[in-house]
Amino acid sequence: MGEKRLVVRNRHGDWEVRIPGAHKPVSQHGSLDDARRAAKEFVAKSGGGEVVVHV
Repeated sequence: MGEKRLVVRNRHGDWEVRIPGAHKPVSQHGSLDDARRAAKEFVAKSGGGEVVVHV
């Protein structure tokens, strides 16, 4: 299936891209669109996978 990235809102209201099970985010973003774009880029660079957005 490939890589999986989660897009979630943190307690400060920013959006984070995370790897499932990881303690730290891969990246942080001020908007959902920016976080979603970054997650899709990470997945594409790794050869494909899934982006799951939790709103």
